[in-house]
Amino acid sequence: MTKWTLGYRYPIALTISLAPALTPMMVQAAPFEAPPATGILDSLCYDYVPKIEKPASDQDANAQPVEVDADRLEAKQGGTAVYEGDVKVRQGVRKFDSDYAQLDQKSRDVIAIGNIYYNDGQVTVTSDKTLKSNLDTKNSELEEGKYQVHGSPVRGFAKRVVMTNNNQNITMEGAQYTTCPPGQEVWTLKAGSIDIDQKEVFGEAWNASLWLYDYPVFYFPYINFPIKDERKTGLLYPGYKQSSSNGMDITQPFYWNIAPNYDATITSRFMDKRGLMEQVEFRYMPDPAHAGILYFENLADDKQYSPSNPSLAGLSDGHRYMMNVRHGSALMDGSLRFGIDYTQVRDKDYNYFNDFSPQVGTQVDSQLQQSFTAGYYQHNWNLTSEVRRYQILSPYALLPHEMLPRIDYNYYQQGKWFDLAWNSELTKFGYDSGSADTLQAGERYTATRLHLAPTLTVPLVDAPGYYLTSQYKLMFTSYNQEVPDNLVSQDRSRFTDADSKQLTLKEGTITRTLPSFRLKGGVNFDRPLDWYDGKGTQTLEPEFQYLYIPYKNQDEIGIYDTTTTRQDYYSLFSDRRFAGLDRISDANRVTVGLTSRVYDNVGDERLRLAVAQAFEMTPPKVRLYSSAPESTNARSLLSFEGDARITDEWFAHAGTQYDTSEGEFTAGNGAVEYRTGKLTTQVNYRYIKDGNLDYRYPTNTALAEDLSQAGLVMMAPIADQWQMYGGYYRDIKQDVNIDRKIGVKYDSCCWSINMSLEWHNQPDNVTLTPTSEKVIGLQFEMKGLGSVGTGGRSVTLDTELLPYVRPFNLKGQQ
Repeated sequence: MTKWTLGYRYPIALTISLAPALTPMMVQAAPFEAPPATGILDSLCYDYVPKIEKPASDQDANAQPVEVDADRLEAKQGGTAVYEGDVKVRQGVRKFDSDYAQLDQKSRDVIAIGNIYYNDGQVTVTSDKTLKSNLDTKNSELEEGKYQVHGSPVRGFAKRVVMTNNNQNITMEGAQYTTCPPGQEVWTLKAGSIDIDQKEVFGEAWNASLWLYDYPVFYFPYINFPIKDERKTGLLYPGYKQSSSNGMDITQPFYWNIAPNYDATITSRFMDKRGLMEQVEFRYMPDPAHAGILYFENLADDKQYSPSNPSLAGLSDGHRYMMNVRHGSALMDGSLRFGIDYTQVRDKDYNYFNDFSPQVGTQVDSQLQQSFTAGYYQHNWNLTSEVRRYQILSPYALLPHEMLPRIDYNYYQQGKWFDLAWNSELTKFGYDSGSADTLQAGERYTATRLHLAPTLTVPLVDAPGYYLTSQYKLMFTSYNQEVPDNLVSQDRSRFTDADSKQLTLKEGTITRTLPSFRLKGGVNFDRPLDWYDGKGTQTLEPEFQYLYIPYKNQDEIGIYDTTTTRQDYYSLFSDRRFAGLDRISDANRVTVGLTSRVYDNVGDERLRLAVAQAFEMTPPKVRLYSSAPESTNARSLLSFEGDARITDEWFAHAGTQYDTSEGEFTAGNGAVEYRTGKLTTQVNYRYIKDGNLDYRYPTNTALAEDLSQAGLVMMAPIADQWQMYGGYYRDIKQDVNIDRKIGVKYDSCCWSINMSLEWHNQPDNVTLTPTSEKVIGLQFEMKGLGSVGTGGRSVTLDTELLPYVRPFNLKGQQ
């Protein structure tokens, strides 16, 4: 019998410094060891790369004692010392070897010949020719030297290396640069000369060419490259893709480093089916408390524009643009905060985001958000405000109500036996009548809303393994509402009572006062399991809630920011049936739920199952719109959520909502995923029973169909350096493909190529008829130099329309 118990950008810096003295006074054995492998890089590619070596102490390297060892030492007249045969010089971390070395004690000139090896812990240089140096000036000249940067795959060759100004300035003639391992030089940058000033951010190369294997593919009269992790004005790498709607799409960005806290990126984007678009992004941070981004893009004349093109029918010409402003400020140690998030396209340019896919702006349900926020925050109270407007990207959508403004005051106080909260809001709702479309002839209702909600929470029982909490709330709301005579037709139909056929919206002041009582409790049982080496644990967590809110008819009030909430396990334990304040549903309901979890021997959650349902002692009468019928259901949907980490490689998720009255599923989603190493594959499905037209798009009957979509995504290695990835989504109910993507990537030690092909249904907010879009992507990357092509450097399972989601929410999951 089971026993349950109650439970509880690539910097490159070449620094070459010779030993300050080669004197015959300290000649002794100094055994040489080959530089060790780095260990911090991929050993399959870069096991030859030496580690960075630092001095054992903070003492100046030039002050360290010099140890010299050679097979033979000869002192000549005039103060010249000659070392021959396996010459080794050591000074701290510095190492210098050659076959022959000669030192002139008067001029302090050093000449080394044959098998030259130099290592200062930061770079290794080798040569079979001659090195000339002066110990006083530190000026050096090396013939035909190879170099390898420590802790980095950067290496190369130069016919002549000149180091001056205490090795601060380095000039390399006939130089080569690559990050490929020896013998695998897929790409090499060759230059007539390279100058590096280590006080500067970038090195400079003249007469440079990029070689793939033995073939030159690109020539640069001049190019600069980073030697430190800092910024500098110059061209960035271009981007390329090919699509059905835009054709060849090439972007060439130019970076302008205005100041340490100001910069700009100016991009020319050429689309052969659209024209030339200019994009400007300006970033600023006058001090850490104030920062923001200004973004603007402009297409002077879209080649696709014509009066007969229905997708652009709202425009009078082909001029298209977009602007985005993001700013944040924090004053008084962060107590006072301001913010802006503003996005706008040209009026009636409904398909701008569909055509050009800008990566800025907040877009929800074809609405561009334009928000201004301010707030003052203290430990137990805050005062915030927001002005929010919208730009609609659909000629069929109703103009939403704007907050002009909203002011919130919230106060929290925790006592010994109670929690006290005061939530209040004052909002003025309006709308931009100048943006009304001919399809929405008429005006919208408006209002000013005041809402006050003091809340007292009293824990009745708070013990290990079980709890019982009561909550008391009083909600007062007042509307000063204006209802125009020429009300827009969509609003008139929504707020017309189905029985009396009368408009229910009322002009003037409307008040609503509703008390609320909630009692919530739960118990936590656990038991040991034989799983996971006999140290597994299973919990059983029943919980319940009783909620009472009396009924009050609210059909006289308009809908300003309220909608029906998605019903799932967690929403059933909420005290709200609607999101927003315009409707507060009556309630006399009991909600019961049961959650069971399984933990392994290290405390990670492996399985979670949760089921809940609410029982209406009195069916709720409050409805979102007066045209909708009252609810007669005595029970809510039965909601189930399940997550499982079956093994370290297999994961599963399932969620459903089942209508027990009608005996049918109204929604469901599920996914099974396998992950191991570089292999990831997931099969997913989602279902939503609709059956009603979307009021935003009354002419689109396709939206009346149930949503029944299946998907498959996969990323799999097909060889040591080859990787395949892709995604496939299909709507089973409508029998159409939604998005298909296939790609392959070859990734070697120093270069990669990524090719992808995608077909997706590109939406059209005017015709409501999506078009089939094909996009070809190609990216070639030279690691350590940059990439040319589209997208980022990493492979992603996202598609154009649907992101990859890991719907597994388990504690301890990595």
